[in-house]
Amino acid sequence: MTDSGTERSHTATPALIGALLHCAARETELSPRSSSAGTESNHADQGILAEVEVALRGQTQDESHVTKALAEVAGSLFSVRASSGDVSLTAAKYEKQRTAVLAELGVASTKGSSVWPPTSQTAVQRFGSWNEALKAAGLATSSVGRARGQLRFDTAAYEKAIAEFVADSEARGVGATYKAYGDYAAEHKGEVPSAAAVRKFYGSWNKALAAIE
Repeated sequence: MTDSGTERSHTATPALIGALLHCAARETELSPRSSSAGTESNHADQGILAEVEVALRGQTQDESHVTKALAEVAGSLFSVRASSGDVSLTAAKYEKQRTAVLAELGVASTKGSSVWPPTSQTAVQRFGSWNEALKAAGLATSSVGRARGQLRFDTAAYEKAIAEFVADSEARGVGATYKAYGDYAAEHKGEVPSAAAVRKFYGSWNKALAAIE
């Protein structure tokens, strides 16, 4: 199993959808709601919660963390379903929330391990694209297409690559520098934009980092 997205993730699809919905609710700051009425009548959401629980118990022995996380995910599901407006999420913002959730769970995201929430790259590989992943979760898709003449990566792909790099750097306790990203891009050649492409796209490395804050 892997957390890097280079191998097939063992995260069940319902658990992956649960991660998308949970991070979307956190990012959009939807008010927590009681899930007792909504999820009990929604078999799909019950299935999501069951698979999320399996994933959580597979990575932590702390029962309080599992119980708290499940309650939060249940609230997120109900909040998203009950929202009166479209709820969407960029890959970069998903990565930001994912990093925060893992920290709250006390789980380290390390290369060679599969953790919940999984990476945005896992969602892309599972569903074919980020927009298809959003559709599968019932979230609004992004209308952003290819930008500034780029033939391979669009805005969402740039944001996702930088967010994943920053999260990886923080996990390893190293600085998220332009040079370090160059090494990271070389290791993930063909999967993420090159360092030169990122600097050209945003105008500078600092602007690229600011884009995901």
